[in-house]
Amino acid sequence: MQPASDSPSIVDTPPVASASVSLPSVDELLDETPAAEDTSPVPASSRLPQAAVPPNIMLQSAVMRLVEQKEQIDQVARNGLLAGLLPPEWSSSPGNELRAFVASVLPFASDSARGETVAARVPLKFLLGHSQRWGKADVAEPRSLAAYLASDERANAGGTDLAEVMLLSPLGVAWTQTGRARAGFLRAMGVETLAARVTALPYPAAEQLSLYQVHSGGRAQVWCVLDKRRLRALAVPALSLPVLSAYGVEAPQAWPSNWPDPAEVDAELALAAAGKSVPEVDLVKLVDKIGRSRASEAWVGASLMQLHTWVPRWRFFLASFIGLPAVLLLLAALALPGSIEAAAVAAALGFAGGAIAALAAPWIYAQRKHLS
Repeated sequence: MQPASDSPSIVDTPPVASASVSLPSVDELLDETPAAEDTSPVPASSRLPQAAVPPNIMLQSAVMRLVEQKEQIDQVARNGLLAGLLPPEWSSSPGNELRAFVASVLPFASDSARGETVAARVPLKFLLGHSQRWGKADVAEPRSLAAYLASDERANAGGTDLAEVMLLSPLGVAWTQTGRARAGFLRAMGVETLAARVTALPYPAAEQLSLYQVHSGGRAQVWCVLDKRRLRALAVPALSLPVLSAYGVEAPQAWPSNWPDPAEVDAELALAAAGKSVPEVDLVKLVDKIGRSRASEAWVGASLMQLHTWVPRWRFFLASFIGLPAVLLLLAALALPGSIEAAAVAAALGFAGGAIAALAAPWIYAQRKHLS
């Protein structure tokens, strides 16, 4: 529907000469080919400022490539062709799939620490979306919807169909927090920017990040370490490495020999994966854990009273320390009728001392981890 100002006016429009009117031919009337789709860009005018991105051309190119790859992944995943092939965290949390994608592709990206939120327009070429649910082909009037979704009103706080975008300012990577599907739709309609409430997020400096190529568990992996302590595995290195390299992170290196063995780190990652969507290992805590584990494997002298893994055999105990003294006392009474009291006291003291020595004296060897 066009604005009223563009409506034809009978008064201002001159009459059309009948000689200039031409009727369509019979072939044109019988042609059932659908009219060509209007692919011209949706006109957009805006008074909002544009969200700032780093002026690094290589980084911008890598981010644009990542956005294109995510769009292609969405299209293929929508057809069900990638079922079971994508990392499970990308689809295990409905509503947070895009957030999980960013967290796994860009290690240590988080929206927990947020900066200022402003109304701005985000370049769609740097904006990650989630286009698996619907796209341009699913809309009856795409141009009208595109003009509506691209307007400045979508950035008004409390407005209808509000768009919210998270922007990793140091990287220039943005993703839609609210309105995830509209990013791909507007790109398909030729729109260049999206009006949204934009929240700036921090990201670690390139010098804080280190990449390592390791072989563990029968496969090659790439691990990213923050400040030589926090470690995360890259779920899809082919998506992560171009952006991190353009950001200034050094190429993957060999795993340092003085750090924990990759097999031990991999085992710790597997334990951490049970409770977190993005498993992370604290290398400092892991070194301390490994040291305590190795110390617990040492063999030391101990007594039965120090063991916490043993269970007494009470029948044997009663037979040994009650039945046997009773038999000995009976034999002593028969052999030494005049000295029964002395024999009884001696036998009782002997067996009591033996029992205490058996329980308390460190006459056995056990691993330290079994001691209480």
